[in-house]
Formats: sequence, structure tokens, C-alpha cells
Amino acid sequence: MRNAEKVEFGTLTYGDSATIYRINMGFRRSKENQRRGFLLDLERGYWATDSNSQEPQSEDDDVRMSNSKEWVRPYVRDHKNCLLLEPKESLTEEEMISLQAALKRAIQNRYQLEESELAALPLPDENERRSILLYESSEGGAGILKQLLNPNEFHAMIVESLRVAHFDPESGRDNLRAENARENCEAACYDCLMSYSNQRDHQKIDRHTIRDILMELKTAEFEISESHLPRMMHLTNLKSKAESKLEIQWLDFLEERNLHLPSNAQKYLEIAETTPDFIYEEKKVVIYIDGPPHDYPERQRRDKRQEADLKDYGWDVIRFHHHDSWEKIIGQYPTLFGVNQ
Repeated sequence: MRNAEKVEFGTLTYGDSATIYRINMGFRRSKENQRRGFLLDLERGYWATDSNSQEPQSEDDDVRMSNSKEWVRPYVRDHKNCLLLEPKESLTEEEMISLQAALKRAIQNRYQLEESELAALPLPDENERRSILLYESSEGGAGILKQLLNPNEFHAMIVESLRVAHFDPESGRDNLRAENARENCEAACYDCLMSYSNQRDHQKIDRHTIRDILMELKTAEFEISESHLPRMMHLTNLKSKAESKLEIQWLDFLEERNLHLPSNAQKYLEIAETTPDFIYEEKKVVIYIDGPPHDYPERQRRDKRQEADLKDYGWDVIRFHHHDSWEKIIGQYPTLFGVNQ
């Protein structure tokens, strides 16, 4: 996802019936340097009352636990439809908590879900919130998270998030309270971001911290990964970004030979201040399709400077001149283009 200034905000990843593990790492009151999990008496079947205790978890038996003990981390495994939001830049704890609450409430409102039908969790954990995992917790799932990969649906959900947080979706103006509320909402209330499921976060939820983030997401542009598009759709997407007939001819050249297509086109690389015609992002290779304007010495000198800058940052550069044998160039990079595969 990119904002109006083409700056990347983050990544949305959808998993259809993804395998989710939830692991109980131990008591919340455990200290950081303590071993994680629960102490289980293997002989008597009792759990220790806390991570430091030798006392069994039984009111009827005050005998100390046996010497046959083991640390255990219980877990559950399930298959759920899920959506992972990973902001590129680090957000504050308050921003991540508030954004998670706003997205969850907005999805519930828009798709008429009960609170128990949609779960939202921070990843990797509550102490280090780098991404937000949303998953359909009801049996079978409602199939709504996949719809959010559609830019129109996603933007409509963000508009609802702004409404939920008492902001006008068009101007971002603070409406101060819910429509029928009697009192103004300062940081959060049960009409907006607070709920029973996020009680532990109530002290850190603040709707004002996410107003600008939501306004940015409301107009975010989507770039769909090649791995999520059928080949013909991806090819059409690349052609729509091409800026010359020669670039389209090059794409047709690859397609006719069933060679690997680039992952993106006309993507600005800020580190080198250049916009290659095509890129293979995973391989860190940029492609330039050089038409007649590149025959001039001044343009060639500029091209060489760009190549040097890209190589300094670890990118390889391949040029296809309009007079060159493209077949011969392809043959020099069989792995990249998938020759004879």
C-alpha cells in the first residue's frame, strides 16, 4: 500500500484457511528472566500455582510436588481466514493499539459481525507490536477478510474506521462524540474504540493518535504482488504501467517464450533516485529498455551514473537496447528469466 505521495505505508497479506497457533507462554506476572511456560507434575498430574511455586494446584492436597516435573507450554492449532497488516514504518504502541481497535470495530460494523466473530491480535506479542493480525474466529469464517484486498472495499472500511473514531471521513474534522452520545469523547469510549475484549489496553487507546494514519490509508494505492495474480492479469498490469511501445514489445517477447515476468514496472527507487522500466525485486535486478533517445552520448553518461548508483546499493542492472539481440541477453541470465525451465 502506498499513500498519495507514493510512499509505501505497509503490506496486507491474506491467508485462506491459514494455520494459526496460539501458545500460552505462562503467567502474566512472571518476570522476564523466568522460564516461560507452566510447571507440571508428571506423576500426580498437578500444575504449579505459579512459575516459582512448588505447590500443587489443588485445594484438596497440600503435599509438595514430586521431583518428576516438566515445563509445558500449552497451545491450540486452528485454521482461520486471516489478514495481516504490517506497517513499513514503526508506529508507537498507542498508535498500534488504537489502529487495531479501530479496524476491528469498523470491520464488525461494515459486515455486521458480532464481536466474537472477529479476532484481532498484535504480533509478535503485546510487548512488541509490529503488525496486526485479524482473523475470522467463528467456525467456518464469514469470508469477509478476503474482500478487503479489493481497494474499494478496503477504502470503505477505512472510511468506517474514521466514523467509528468520531472523525469526519472527508475532512478529518473531530466530531467529538458519537451521534447520540451526551458527552464528548476525549481519548476513547465504548461508542468508538473501547470494548470488552480490549480492556487491558484501555489506558493506552487514543483515537487522536490514528486520525492522520486513517486519512492516509483512505486514499492508499494498492500494488498487488505477482505471486497473488494470475500470469495474464500480471502481464496486463505491467503493460498498463509501461511508458513506451518498446517496453510493451519486450513484455510480449518474454510472454511468447514463457519467460519469467518482472515483479513490477516504473517503480521509483529512492536510494538511487531512478525509475527503472522494470524490476525483479526478489533478485534485486533492474531492467532498462533503451530506445533511440539512449543513443545520445549525454544520455548514455547519465545512464552510467545511474547504473553505478544502483550497483552501490546492491542492485544489478540489465539493459536491452533497441538494436541488441534480446535473445542473446536473455541467454546470459538463464536463472533470472527461467530459460529452459
